[in-house]
Amino acid sequence: MIKEGKFGFREAFALLTIMEITKIFYTSPHVIIKELGTAAWYATLISCLTSLLFFGLVYLLLKRFPGNDLYQVFEAATGPKLGKILILIFGVYFLYYAGVNMGEFTIILKVYSKRLTPTEILTVAFLFVLIAQAYVGLEGIARTAYVFFFFIMGGLLLIILLAIPAYELDYLKPWLGYGLDKTILIGILRSSAYDEIIVLAIIINSIHGLKNFKKVGITCLIFTGLTFSICLACILAAFQYTVASEHLSGMFQLSRIIYYSRFFQRVEAIFLFIWVFASLITVSLAFYMALSSYCRAFKINNHRPLLLPFAFLAFTVASWPDNVAEVLEIHVKLIRQYSFLILYFLPLLVLAWSLITGKKGGKASGENQNAKLENAGQGN
Repeated sequence: MIKEGKFGFREAFALLTIMEITKIFYTSPHVIIKELGTAAWYATLISCLTSLLFFGLVYLLLKRFPGNDLYQVFEAATGPKLGKILILIFGVYFLYYAGVNMGEFTIILKVYSKRLTPTEILTVAFLFVLIAQAYVGLEGIARTAYVFFFFIMGGLLLIILLAIPAYELDYLKPWLGYGLDKTILIGILRSSAYDEIIVLAIIINSIHGLKNFKKVGITCLIFTGLTFSICLACILAAFQYTVASEHLSGMFQLSRIIYYSRFFQRVEAIFLFIWVFASLITVSLAFYMALSSYCRAFKINNHRPLLLPFAFLAFTVASWPDNVAEVLEIHVKLIRQYSFLILYFLPLLVLAWSLITGKKGGKASGENQNAKLENAGQGN
């Protein structure tokens, strides 16, 4: 097994919060406002509550197998062969997630900033940083996330505050958007926008077990849900839903309209700074999780020789879409609206199976062996 290191609550919270929040810089506001209109800002709270429910069920699964991470639970509950298949499904998803987010990042960067730069050049430059981050491993990514967390959240808060003169609260009406029934349905489906929280279940042994898992998960989901809601409300209040639904990146447009004088305007450089670093951390973590999943499935102890092959695969996924419409209507929609079918439902099926068969577990098999050896040594 790969040695992934240990880190505490603060690093874990920063890491998962950045991974969750990064999508607010992408096309998520555009998509949800287009679907739900003025109800988008509270529909995301419905998504957050749904994710909290799923998170609680995943917590119950891990509680039945104390000392095991999610992948170890898969193998303990379903057997080595089926467990390996489930791990590989997660690995393929994380690779797809990394590629799609990288493709979405380069497309938006090209539209708003680097219009003359070929997409391939932007993607390759992104990949170099991705490989470097994945090379140092999970602990390195987590500590990097903690360092940049304050800059990212501070920059986001600054943009929201500086844009206050542009807000018109009447733009949030009608309160029910396109109908309460549609808002609730899409809100539940878009719980996928928060399902990256499942990463905590995979790295649970790096964050010191169930206690930190529960604390980090609940805190992260509530914080992210409130942040999403505030950002969506600000975008709607600044542009009204008809215009906001046309902006590819609502937060970037929000940073563009900030104007106080000839000497204090066009502060989108702040947005680009926080967006780039948030994207690098998010995609690096997803890329590393894909590598880690493959290594866990095939009992590989060193992930570094696989960096280049997986980077090529991520580049291939990022290059799939032919245009922005394909990115939004197919790939991003799959990740942000239907990925819960993998990340939430598979663990829930395993939970149901363990309840039916009555399977429970103690510590991971390796830990049990170490405990037996220690007891034998004390007996001698």
